[in-house]
Amino acid sequence: MSSARPRRTRLLGAVLMLGTVVGVAVAAASVSSSATPEGSTAAKPSGSPVCLVEADGVEHNVKVLSTVTTELYHKTRSYPGPCAVYGEPVVLGDGRIRTYAQLDGVRPFSLGFVFGKNALTNLPTANTDGQHCYDVDGDGTIDEQAECVHSHDFVLELPQQFTEQVGGPFTWALLTWDPHGHAPDPVYGLPHFDFHFYIQDLAARNAIRTGSGSGEGLINGDDYATARVPVSDRYRPDGYFDFGAVVSAMGNHLTDLSSPEFNGNMFTHTFMYGAYNGEITFYEPMITKAWLAEVTGGKADSCTPIKAPAAWKVAGWYPTRYCIEYRKNREELTVSLTDFAYRPAS
Repeated sequence: MSSARPRRTRLLGAVLMLGTVVGVAVAAASVSSSATPEGSTAAKPSGSPVCLVEADGVEHNVKVLSTVTTELYHKTRSYPGPCAVYGEPVVLGDGRIRTYAQLDGVRPFSLGFVFGKNALTNLPTANTDGQHCYDVDGDGTIDEQAECVHSHDFVLELPQQFTEQVGGPFTWALLTWDPHGHAPDPVYGLPHFDFHFYIQDLAARNAIRTGSGSGEGLINGDDYATARVPVSDRYRPDGYFDFGAVVSAMGNHLTDLSSPEFNGNMFTHTFMYGAYNGEITFYEPMITKAWLAEVTGGKADSCTPIKAPAAWKVAGWYPTRYCIEYRKNREELTVSLTDFAYRPAS
């Protein structure tokens, strides 16, 4: 209890500095748990969880009345939900991108990518980063237009605390930037990002070889066949189908034909499942650069339900929505999986 008093005093001071934001209820878990006598029946603070950020960047988990959150976000760099933990950043455009997680004990509040809006400027314009190429014609040279997968890949680690505290099923993340889109061009031929949350481990993903098969996917013939091994109906979400969208160092993509882009609307964002050897391997929100730019310009944030299968082969916490949000007070975008529910293996 002796260590809790200075921290509680500092937190109260931070709240008082906000002036009219009087609805902030002090609820830092480490403070309340250590300051509350064992066996106490004191009521927990009411309100929504918020990460209160001081001017010097120090963060506190608090509860905030919904009537004052707008003012709180206007006056500070605070953000909704528990305070985040982060993975290591990588350079993207003129900014950086990294993974983050917000945790409520062992239950994820959210898991996602976070990046400044400057990451959308000066992005690579070349078709490929040259990571996944194959000498199809055997002439000893690589034609980047015809013999490389048209994408730029960025492997990201998940926050260590997420991995240690939550465990699976998600183990790492991959951002793919497609500067000219990909097939089918009438649908997905727009510059966009693929935000992959991987269940399959990195070594297994890296073992999916390049080769001369599958057009743009440039995948080894045997691995192509493995990628197309059907996912059992009980583990495949209803409405998702295999159309042979198989890519080296990635695997297959299961597509939902009820998505807006297949029903008369322009592609802005969608959700895919990855598959390999009959297993679901990743969750993937896919979002155009133009849509992300519109979100930073004032378009409303959005959260979209994720279609779920009837059963899960691997036990763990699974999301039921994906969200695209812009935190104006922090000038950062988040693409996240949210509203997690625990699913037993069956």
